[in-house]
Amino acid sequence: MTQAHHTLLICTVGGSNEPLVHSLCTWRPDRVLFVSSEQTSEKIGSILNAYAAREGKPLNPGQHDTCETKNAQSLKETLEAIRERDGEVENWLMRGPDYRVVADFTAGTKCMSAALALQARRWTCIFSYVGGERRTKEGLGVVETGFEQALYSANPWDALGYQAIEDAIVLFDRHAYGPAAALLQRAIQAAAEPAVKRTLATFLSLCAAHDKWERFQHKDAAKELANVLKNRNDLAEILGSKERANRLAAHLENLQQHLNRVALKAASFPLVCDLIANARRRAEEGRFDDAVARLYRAIEALGQARLSEEYDIDPSRAPLEKIPEEARDRWKAQVQDGHVKLSLQDDYALLLVLDDELGKRFANSILADPEKSLLTARNNSILAHGFQPVGEKVFNLLWKATLELAQIDEMELLQPQKLANKDA
Repeated sequence: MTQAHHTLLICTVGGSNEPLVHSLCTWRPDRVLFVSSEQTSEKIGSILNAYAAREGKPLNPGQHDTCETKNAQSLKETLEAIRERDGEVENWLMRGPDYRVVADFTAGTKCMSAALALQARRWTCIFSYVGGERRTKEGLGVVETGFEQALYSANPWDALGYQAIEDAIVLFDRHAYGPAAALLQRAIQAAAEPAVKRTLATFLSLCAAHDKWERFQHKDAAKELANVLKNRNDLAEILGSKERANRLAAHLENLQQHLNRVALKAASFPLVCDLIANARRRAEEGRFDDAVARLYRAIEALGQARLSEEYDIDPSRAPLEKIPEEARDRWKAQVQDGHVKLSLQDDYALLLVLDDELGKRFANSILADPEKSLLTARNNSILAHGFQPVGEKVFNLLWKATLELAQIDEMELLQPQKLANKDA
């Protein structure tokens, strides 16, 4: 193997020296971190001497270190010991593209090997194992000296995209769709197999669709979902279960229909539901100013949709002749070219004049009271006209009032499906 990289070799130490000497000769590392127990730490000197004798070039004291576990039979304690060296691995990899990490879990107790493999799945590294065709005890024992062979591959969690998928699922379930998409984009570039690239690309489209949904780009989100549903078989690879993948696909079909309905017209009841659902997600993130802003817009859109759909009145340019004559004096001062631009309160005042049930519900709610209206809290928000951030209490009150006004059951609102397997 040609020396094309600066290699940090991390290897577990067991009872036999030869596998580690062979690994050192194979990788010719610039630095070695030996993961050992108190008993096997004593063998490191002889391993280094054997390597120096075989290669004619010793490792100096600054090129190797020991990560000693207090209990080699404890997976937890050994994993904790290796995790403490995580920063060293990250610093090594950050030096440049010519710096690599090799994790060799051949030797040591089963707990030591498992601990190194578990921690190494988080790293961009090569997995190495020293095996061989001839073993003692009729093929059931250790590899015979002189017949060792280093078997290695890219970190399977990277090569198969498992780590990227796991991390992206965590971000997805926290509504961090943009960061999840960015992570998957990097994983696609690193993956070699076309099937793996396609699976990651499908997940990337899923994240991109939800990111567009959060930004109210409903038409673009629906198109992105079409790419996901076209490759729905990849969902089983992402979720690890065909049954869960089928449930997600059915949910995505409903979501696609919803997005197309919202994109169909500017002011509509589906848009109102979408705004309210979005407000709930912002509240889950603790972004109560954003959440209240969406509820305010949902209340406004609800009145606008009712005027448009039931009375053919465009609130942004309402013809004066469509306002009942007995109520026109209220808006005369706002008339321009025979039309009136209605505010939120105007929308509901006009609905009340028209004897509309929605107008009556608004008039009888706390939203209409100029002294107690929760809408005042939104106007005083730092994201509106004031400087006071909105708290959870105000959001909860406005949330309840909005659902009551729109006569919506919270359970009927379409929300993203969680991807993490809670039963695992």
